[in-house]
Amino acid sequence: MKNWLYMDDSYLKEFETIVKGVSNEKFIILEKTAFFPKGGGVEWDTGLMIRKSDNKEFKVKFTGKFDGNISHEVDQVGLQIGDEVKCFLDWDRRYTLMRYHTAAHVLSGVFNREYDLIMTGNQLTPEKGRIDMNMPEMNVDLIKEGFAKANDLIEKDLLVEIYYKSMEEAKKDSTLFKLAIGFPHDIKELRIVDIKGYDAQADGGCHVKSLKEIGKIVFLEAKNKGKQNRRVYFKIE
Repeated sequence: MKNWLYMDDSYLKEFETIVKGVSNEKFIILEKTAFFPKGGGVEWDTGLMIRKSDNKEFKVKFTGKFDGNISHEVDQVGLQIGDEVKCFLDWDRRYTLMRYHTAAHVLSGVFNREYDLIMTGNQLTPEKGRIDMNMPEMNVDLIKEGFAKANDLIEKDLLVEIYYKSMEEAKKDSTLFKLAIGFPHDIKELRIVDIKGYDAQADGGCHVKSLKEIGKIVFLEAKNKGKQNRRVYFKIE
């Protein structure tokens, strides 16, 4: 994944590369990219590509992963294989998604460690976040208590580090897999997002470097979504 630049540097805002592939005229594959594709419940990056030969601008409207490649949907035709491009992320959008993603890790860590609850899914947008958890009975007071503990943890401003482990080594530590489905992907090496001194999870997304960058996590509402599934909405401010 060395050509997926966000994996090692979530703060990279711009980069230069070459167009490697074009599909249906508007779907662009680059030799390397810092654009995060939709995945893991997290929305995608948008931004801008500028062709170096004539400074023509192409807006990146959507980023997705298809057949193992990251594809960038642009707003107009014209890019060709071999074109050199300068790329710029919509940084405000990316950074907000980073804050939401790390907030979701804090919440899942708290609810798993403190209350033995397992996450069953999530959805993160620049406007709000959602986590689902396996909770036998709805308990809003307990959920609010968990949010308070999450904000107390944020105040400690723990560092967030990224490193890699072999799948064989990672499987020895079940705490790295917070989702109820475990980790279904067949890969040899796992990327670990580690809130130092508190919680580490297998994850391929973008995160802030320290917890205070999240801000405050605000509980919005909780809904019943099945026999044991509770859906919890939140925002950051």
